[in-house]
Amino acid sequence: MSSTPALFDRFERIVIISLPERTDRRREMKEQLQKVGLDGDPRVRFFDALKLPDAGRFGSIGANGCFKSHLSALRENRDRSVLLLEDDCDFTNDIFEAWLPEDFDILWGGYLEASDPDDLDASDLIGAHCIGFNAGRAAMVVDYLDDLLADRIEHDPRAVKDANYDPDVLPPVDGAYVWFRRAHPELKTVFPDPQIAVQRPSRTDIGHLRFFDRLPGLREAAEWARRIKRKLA
Repeated sequence: MSSTPALFDRFERIVIISLPERTDRRREMKEQLQKVGLDGDPRVRFFDALKLPDAGRFGSIGANGCFKSHLSALRENRDRSVLLLEDDCDFTNDIFEAWLPEDFDILWGGYLEASDPDDLDASDLIGAHCIGFNAGRAAMVVDYLDDLLADRIEHDPRAVKDANYDPDVLPPVDGAYVWFRRAHPELKTVFPDPQIAVQRPSRTDIGHLRFFDRLPGLREAAEWARRIKRKLA
Protein backbone atom coordinates (compact mmCIF):
# COMPACT_ATOMS: atom_id res chain seq x y z
CA MET A 1 0.00 0.00 0.00
CA SER A 2 1.41 3.39 -0.91
CA SER A 3 -1.52 5.82 -1.17
CA THR A 4 -1.58 8.39 1.62
CA PRO A 5 -4.53 8.02 4.04
CA ALA A 6 -6.89 10.99 4.02
CA LEU A 7 -6.49 11.35 7.80
CA PHE A 8 -3.02 12.87 7.31
CA ASP A 9 -4.51 15.70 5.24
CA ARG A 10 -5.82 17.20 8.49
CA PHE A 11 -2.33 17.94 9.85
CA GLU A 12 0.06 20.70 8.84
CA ARG A 13 3.01 19.03 10.53
CA ILE A 14 3.84 15.39 11.35
CA VAL A 15 6.56 15.08 13.99
CA ILE A 16 8.40 11.89 14.90
CA ILE A 17 9.97 12.03 18.37
CA SER A 18 13.16 9.97 18.30
CA LEU A 19 16.54 9.78 20.00
CA PRO A 20 19.21 10.41 17.35
CA GLU A 21 21.20 7.35 18.43
CA ARG A 22 18.24 5.02 17.93
CA THR A 23 19.04 4.51 14.25
CA ASP A 24 17.14 1.22 14.37
CA ARG A 25 13.91 3.01 15.24
CA ARG A 26 14.49 5.78 12.70
CA ARG A 27 14.99 3.16 10.00
CA GLU A 28 11.79 1.39 11.02
CA MET A 29 9.90 4.69 11.08
CA LYS A 30 11.03 5.42 7.54
CA GLU A 31 9.56 2.06 6.57
CA GLN A 32 6.30 3.15 8.17
CA LEU A 33 6.37 6.43 6.26
CA GLN A 34 6.80 4.50 3.02
CA LYS A 35 3.87 2.26 3.96
CA VAL A 36 1.48 5.20 4.27
CA GLY A 37 2.87 7.33 1.42
CA LEU A 38 4.56 9.93 3.64
CA ASP A 39 8.15 9.24 2.62
CA GLY A 40 9.55 12.56 1.42
CA ASP A 41 6.48 14.52 2.53
CA PRO A 42 7.63 18.05 3.48
CA ARG A 43 5.32 18.05 6.51
CA VAL A 44 7.27 15.24 8.19
CA ARG A 45 10.03 16.08 10.68
CA PHE A 46 12.18 14.00 13.00
CA PHE A 47 12.44 15.71 16.38
CA ASP A 48 15.54 14.85 18.42
CA ALA A 49 14.17 13.56 21.72
CA LEU A 50 15.65 14.94 24.92
CA LYS A 51 17.90 12.72 27.01
CA LEU A 52 17.98 14.17 30.50
CA PRO A 53 20.44 13.39 33.32
CA ASP A 54 17.90 12.56 36.02
CA ALA A 55 14.24 11.76 36.69
CA GLY A 56 13.41 15.19 38.05
CA ARG A 57 9.85 15.04 39.42
CA PHE A 58 8.93 12.05 37.27
CA GLY A 59 8.97 8.35 37.98
CA SER A 60 12.02 7.69 35.79
CA ILE A 61 14.64 9.42 33.65
CA GLY A 62 12.88 8.17 30.54
CA ALA A 63 9.49 9.52 31.65
CA ASN A 64 11.08 12.91 32.25
CA GLY A 65 12.68 12.92 28.80
CA CYS A 66 9.53 11.70 27.07
CA PHE A 67 7.32 14.32 28.72
CA LYS A 68 9.66 17.19 27.91
CA SER A 69 10.27 15.92 24.37
CA HIS A 70 6.53 15.95 23.68
CA LEU A 71 6.29 19.40 25.24
CA SER A 72 9.19 20.78 23.18
CA ALA A 73 7.81 19.30 19.95
CA LEU A 74 4.41 20.82 20.67
CA ARG A 75 5.96 24.16 21.56
CA GLU A 76 7.64 24.29 18.14
CA ASN A 77 4.26 23.64 16.50
CA ARG A 78 1.89 25.38 18.89
CA ASP A 79 0.16 27.34 16.11
CA ARG A 80 -0.26 24.39 13.73
CA SER A 81 -2.35 21.28 13.53
CA VAL A 82 0.22 18.65 14.46
CA LEU A 83 0.45 14.86 14.68
CA LEU A 84 3.04 13.52 17.14
CA LEU A 85 4.43 10.03 16.59
CA GLU A 86 6.83 8.23 18.88
CA ASP A 87 9.50 6.30 17.00
CA ASP A 88 8.12 2.89 17.97
CA CYS A 89 4.76 3.58 16.29
CA ASP A 90 3.49 1.17 13.64
CA PHE A 91 0.45 2.04 11.54
CA THR A 92 -2.22 -0.59 11.14
CA ASN A 93 -3.91 -1.13 7.78
CA ASP A 94 -7.05 0.40 9.29
CA ILE A 95 -5.47 3.83 8.88
CA PHE A 96 -6.31 3.72 5.16
CA GLU A 97 -10.01 3.83 5.99
CA ALA A 98 -9.82 6.19 8.98
CA TRP A 99 -11.13 9.75 8.85
CA LEU A 100 -11.53 12.72 11.16
CA PRO A 101 -14.66 14.84 11.60
CA GLU A 102 -14.40 18.55 10.93
CA ASP A 103 -14.92 19.43 14.59
CA PHE A 104 -12.26 17.17 16.11
CA ASP A 105 -9.81 18.65 18.64
CA ILE A 106 -7.62 15.66 19.57
CA LEU A 107 -6.79 12.42 17.78
CA TRP A 108 -5.72 9.56 20.06
CA GLY A 109 -4.65 7.08 17.41
CA GLY A 110 -3.55 4.22 19.64
CA TYR A 111 -3.16 3.17 23.25
CA LEU A 112 -1.83 0.17 25.16
CA GLU A 113 -4.35 0.03 28.00
CA ALA A 114 -7.58 1.76 28.99
CA SER A 115 -9.05 1.68 32.48
CA ASP A 116 -12.54 1.42 30.93
CA PRO A 117 -12.39 0.23 27.30
CA ASP A 118 -16.13 0.84 26.98
CA ASP A 119 -15.78 4.53 27.91
CA LEU A 120 -12.53 5.87 26.49
CA ASP A 121 -13.53 9.47 27.14
CA ALA A 122 -13.54 8.79 30.89
CA SER A 123 -10.64 6.32 30.90
CA ASP A 124 -7.12 6.53 32.14
CA LEU A 125 -5.04 5.65 29.06
CA ILE A 126 -1.54 4.24 28.75
CA GLY A 127 0.30 5.05 25.54
CA ALA A 128 0.70 8.21 23.47
CA HIS A 129 2.62 6.88 20.48
CA CYS A 130 0.19 8.49 18.00
CA ILE A 131 -1.58 11.64 19.14
CA GLY A 132 -2.68 14.67 17.15
CA PHE A 133 -4.03 18.14 17.85
CA ASN A 134 -6.12 20.38 15.63
CA ALA A 135 -5.07 23.98 15.03
CA GLY A 136 -5.03 25.98 18.27
CA ARG A 137 -5.14 22.93 20.52
CA ALA A 138 -1.39 22.36 20.66
CA ALA A 139 -1.03 25.82 22.22
CA MET A 140 -3.56 24.87 24.89
CA VAL A 141 -1.65 21.68 25.69
CA VAL A 142 1.67 23.54 25.88
CA ASP A 143 0.21 26.00 28.37
CA TYR A 144 -1.27 23.18 30.44
CA LEU A 145 1.95 21.15 30.55
CA ASP A 146 3.97 24.27 31.40
CA ASP A 147 1.55 25.06 34.23
CA LEU A 148 1.78 21.46 35.46
CA LEU A 149 5.56 21.63 35.61
CA ALA A 150 5.40 24.97 37.45
CA ASP A 151 2.73 23.85 39.96
CA ARG A 152 0.33 26.51 38.74
CA ILE A 153 -2.67 24.15 38.40
CA GLU A 154 -4.50 21.64 40.52
CA HIS A 155 -3.74 18.00 39.86
CA ASP A 156 -6.43 15.83 38.31
CA PRO A 157 -9.11 15.12 40.98
CA ARG A 158 -9.33 11.44 40.06
CA ALA A 159 -5.58 11.01 40.42
CA VAL A 160 -5.58 12.73 43.81
CA LYS A 161 -8.06 10.15 45.12
CA ASP A 162 -5.90 7.21 44.00
CA ALA A 163 -4.24 5.32 46.85
CA ASN A 164 -0.87 5.54 45.09
CA TYR A 165 -1.06 9.29 44.44
CA ASP A 166 2.10 11.23 45.27
CA PRO A 167 1.84 15.02 44.81
CA ASP A 168 5.61 15.25 44.31
CA VAL A 169 5.59 12.93 41.28
CA LEU A 170 4.23 14.22 37.98
CA PRO A 171 2.38 11.94 35.57
CA PRO A 172 4.09 10.62 32.44
CA VAL A 173 3.08 12.38 29.25
CA ASP A 174 0.18 10.03 28.42
CA GLY A 175 -1.23 10.61 31.90
CA ALA A 176 -0.75 14.36 31.50
CA TYR A 177 -2.75 14.26 28.26
CA VAL A 178 -5.54 12.47 30.14
CA TRP A 179 -5.45 15.18 32.82
CA PHE A 180 -5.56 17.87 30.13
CA ARG A 181 -8.62 16.31 28.52
CA ARG A 182 -10.44 16.13 31.86
CA ALA A 183 -9.59 19.78 32.48
CA HIS A 184 -11.12 20.62 29.08
CA PRO A 185 -14.26 18.48 28.68
CA GLU A 186 -15.41 20.79 25.89
CA LEU A 187 -12.76 19.36 23.57
CA LYS A 188 -13.65 16.47 21.26
CA THR A 189 -11.25 13.53 21.21
CA VAL A 190 -11.46 10.96 18.41
CA PHE A 191 -10.47 7.37 19.21
CA PRO A 192 -10.38 5.45 15.90
CA ASP A 193 -11.98 2.01 16.14
CA PRO A 194 -10.08 -0.11 15.20
CA GLN A 195 -6.96 1.67 16.37
CA ILE A 196 -4.77 3.07 13.61
CA ALA A 197 -1.43 2.74 15.42
CA VAL A 198 0.22 0.18 17.68
CA GLN A 199 3.46 0.24 19.61
CA ARG A 200 6.21 -1.76 17.94
CA PRO A 201 8.13 -4.27 20.10
CA SER A 202 11.47 -2.57 20.70
CA ARG A 203 14.22 -2.10 23.27
CA THR A 204 12.99 0.52 25.73
CA ASP A 205 14.45 3.96 26.34
CA ILE A 206 12.10 4.67 29.26
CA GLY A 207 12.12 1.67 31.58
CA HIS A 208 14.93 -0.51 32.89
CA LEU A 209 16.59 -2.63 30.22
CA ARG A 210 16.16 -6.35 30.51
CA PHE A 211 19.37 -8.40 30.67
CA PHE A 212 19.23 -9.41 26.99
CA ASP A 213 19.07 -5.76 25.93
CA ARG A 214 22.17 -4.87 27.95
CA LEU A 215 24.61 -7.45 26.61
CA PRO A 216 26.26 -7.27 23.17
CA GLY A 217 25.28 -10.24 21.02
CA LEU A 218 22.13 -10.93 23.01
CA ARG A 219 20.95 -7.39 22.20
CA GLU A 220 21.22 -8.03 18.46
CA ALA A 221 19.46 -11.38 18.84
CA ALA A 222 16.64 -9.73 20.78
CA GLU A 223 16.17 -7.12 18.04
CA TRP A 224 16.08 -9.86 15.40
CA ALA A 225 13.45 -11.77 17.42
CA ARG A 226 11.34 -8.61 17.73
CA ARG A 227 11.44 -8.06 13.97
CA ILE A 228 10.30 -11.63 13.35
CA LYS A 229 7.52 -11.31 15.93
CA ARG A 230 6.37 -8.07 14.29
CA LYS A 231 6.21 -9.64 10.83
CA LEU A 232 4.22 -12.59 12.15
CA ALA A 233 1.75 -10.40 14.06
